[in-house]
Amino acid sequence: MRKVKIRIKDLSKNFGEKRVLKNLNLNIYESESLAIIGESGSGKSVLTKCIDGLEDYDSGNISYENIKNIKKLSTSKKNDYMGKFGILFQNAALFDSLSIEENLKFCKKDNFKKILKDVGLPASILKEYPNDLSIGVQKRIGIARAILKNPEILILDEPTTGLDPIISKQINFLIKKLVKEKKITTVTVTHDMQSVYEFSDYTAFIENGSISWYGKSKEIKKKGNKSILNFIKGVY
Repeated sequence: MRKVKIRIKDLSKNFGEKRVLKNLNLNIYESESLAIIGESGSGKSVLTKCIDGLEDYDSGNISYENIKNIKKLSTSKKNDYMGKFGILFQNAALFDSLSIEENLKFCKKDNFKKILKDVGLPASILKEYPNDLSIGVQKRIGIARAILKNPEILILDEPTTGLDPIISKQINFLIKKLVKEKKITTVTVTHDMQSVYEFSDYTAFIENGSISWYGKSKEIKKKGNKSILNFIKGVY
């Protein structure tokens, strides 16, 4: 039986007069990989930032296991909650002036060699600097940093953006492998439908600030509504 990890109910988020999320409802299930797709500016990244606590929301509710509403958490408990997440930011967001080892030390762990092996990189790369590495390698390091603390939930923001098809496929395979082996609940924001098909179990499509379609990723083309099928075809 699928177990709900995070329950989102009637979530709304405004930036000034612009309403980005509108009474959005979504369940995220334990040990599953969820892809969130939609047009640029549809609120995908805002939604994940509300989920992991980086953004506050205006109304509605996000509950996590026995936490009934994360918005009501004290500062210390909110920090504990945020510590349950590992995040791969778009473009990896590594510090260029720091070595790879120094970038990883922000997680206050020291099992760097093992985690690098998990993402297919040699330990010798610890002395390198981000600017000297390809964007594909930087993404792998970003993933390593995201999973270093053994998070319960992994959030990936556009993990294949800027990568060629071959490297994108390698990153997709890596994510699929990590999700399966570590059983991490994973939420991925992406425009890359190949990523959706290759490693996500379910897909949620955001339209006009709400979820207009949710279902198994492998069934999108058969059971998807008109909006998501047009999105896939690039028809608006």
